[in-house]
Amino acid sequence: MDELGFNKIAAAVLATGLGVMGLINAPKVFIKDHYPATPAYSVGELEKPTEGDAEPLPFPQAEWVGAMDAAKGAKVFNKCKSCHNANNGGANGTGPNLYNILGNAAAAKSGFSYSGAMAGSGVTWSYEALDGFLTKPSKYMSGTKMSFIGLKKAEDRAAIIEYLRLASDAPIAPPVAAGNPAEALDTEVTQQINPEIEVLETEILETETPEIETPAPTTVEPTPPTADDVPLDDDEH
Repeated sequence: MDELGFNKIAAAVLATGLGVMGLINAPKVFIKDHYPATPAYSVGELEKPTEGDAEPLPFPQAEWVGAMDAAKGAKVFNKCKSCHNANNGGANGTGPNLYNILGNAAAAKSGFSYSGAMAGSGVTWSYEALDGFLTKPSKYMSGTKMSFIGLKKAEDRAAIIEYLRLASDAPIAPPVAAGNPAEALDTEVTQQINPEIEVLETEILETETPEIETPAPTTVEPTPPTADDVPLDDDEH
């Protein structure tokens, strides 16, 4: 190859390289990014879900019912003995006697001076009401004279309520655990689907399979030979 041919090839390669580089950098030259000093709109901080956002489960849950233990409840009740007792015929103290409290109306103990909030509450001490009150009395019933801070642990509340349930002339029936709504929905859907499946299976089993008729065998009788079919001897021609 002579020098002129080599120069042509080198020039073509160089021109191609420059063209590729130009194509790569052209958008940066002709298209500019312009960001406003103040955004047209801003997205605030996303709210994070909290425990309070969750829908509370129906009361009582199975764990609460399982924690009902009168023996443990008697120990928990030691925190209350400075103001209360749960003895049959026991005297009122700083707080009222708690015998026969569960299942009865609030402020029903004779001889005790209740707060206006308690006397006018209209509350009946059901399992749920007493559990809510024992969680934090001042929050459950604003204006109550009871200064007790409350029992944070659900198992402690369940235990002491069982102790108070038995402190009665006629203890009310133990509570039945409420179902989880999601589990209840699954059960309901299953109960609706299963009968439909069973009916469908029964219909399939009861459906008669159509019988396939087998054609009767056909007997083909031989056709007797005719005179045309009998070969003739040479003498008969």
